[in-house]
Amino acid sequence: MYGKLLAGLLIILFFSGASQAALAENSLKISLIKYDPYPVSPDSDFSVWVQLENIGDNDISGVSIEFIPKYPFSIKPGDDAIKYPGTIRKNDKIIYKFSVHADKNAFVGTNKIEIGYRVDGSFTKKEFDIEVGSDVVDAKGTVRLEKYVLNPEVFMTGDTGTVTLAIKNSATAYTIKIDGREYSMNAQIQSAQLLGNEFIDVTSEPYYNPGIIGPGDYLELPYTIKVRDNTPDGTYFLDFALMGSARLYSLNLKIPIRVDSSSIDTALSEKPMANPGKVILNIANTRPNTLQAVTVIPSGNVTFEPATYFIGTMEPDELFTVKFDLKSGNPGNVSFSLRFRNGDNWHETDVMSVALDGSNNARTESGSNSILPVLGIVGSAFVLFGGFFVYMRRRRAKSG
Repeated sequence: MYGKLLAGLLIILFFSGASQAALAENSLKISLIKYDPYPVSPDSDFSVWVQLENIGDNDISGVSIEFIPKYPFSIKPGDDAIKYPGTIRKNDKIIYKFSVHADKNAFVGTNKIEIGYRVDGSFTKKEFDIEVGSDVVDAKGTVRLEKYVLNPEVFMTGDTGTVTLAIKNSATAYTIKIDGREYSMNAQIQSAQLLGNEFIDVTSEPYYNPGIIGPGDYLELPYTIKVRDNTPDGTYFLDFALMGSARLYSLNLKIPIRVDSSSIDTALSEKPMANPGKVILNIANTRPNTLQAVTVIPSGNVTFEPATYFIGTMEPDELFTVKFDLKSGNPGNVSFSLRFRNGDNWHETDVMSVALDGSNNARTESGSNSILPVLGIVGSAFVLFGGFFVYMRRRRAKSG
């Protein structure tokens, strides 16, 4: 009996551990934050910062993070290759620093370093790139955000577009002397990342080691973003984080993204009865940014000339007047919609309907341009006035 109970407890503990390990594998995220100096010199020591983040919905206990010795990298004597964060709570981020040594015969170029985490005997590891160079440049260059370009300039809900950041090295000379020592003014970039928020997703991966920026030079970093459906109008800020080499100041900036749901307005330019056989429309761009490939598309049981009206580019607040001739067919309800491009995103406006009566006089479906209600009211007033006049005349005749 006791043997069965013991076996049952062992089975429960086994599956509990397996469940915990599977949970951790899907919930823990390990990433390399930075290493210093950049690049690493052969036969030298350098530091590596690694982040372990719980992105799941539950706390995870019994966690350890481990540096895996692999040529040409080894843990520096005196430092621990294994660190024990213990329990990592939901949404927690823990950063650990490892002191590492690069072998004197390390390959000059991109090398791989391995770091992983362990939960209940289950081990998950990941490789990261480490740049090794024969000459570690002691750079003094600094960078700034020179400008950013949005395409489209103003997004609509559901739009996909690009944010291009221009990073400039603000130095004006290639070298500088400080206390008799010469320093390079190149700017070295380790990583550059644009972060999304609850309304806007950044679909581009971060840039790792995108290059060296010389004095006065630019480095353009394009990112693809997507505005989620049903995003309210407003301005939203995306975090931009740039990590430089050991002696380069990092950047942490807010990049504004504007979302506006306004579109193109369509209205009748003149009363249809003034232009039999024609429909004349006013097309106005009420958006705060330029639109491309604006096209007016008519539809109905009639032949339109032109079949479609291509306006092309419309600047903000720009107004176009377009005319359609109704050549043949059985006039009835006709309608007009507009198709346009905001950046690389196609949109189509709601349909505006116009009713054509037998005399080719057009009116909107709402009836706001019809004179029949007005004529009915005026006619009723004349009838009432005439009846009252006849009644008063007869009454006076009787009293006389």
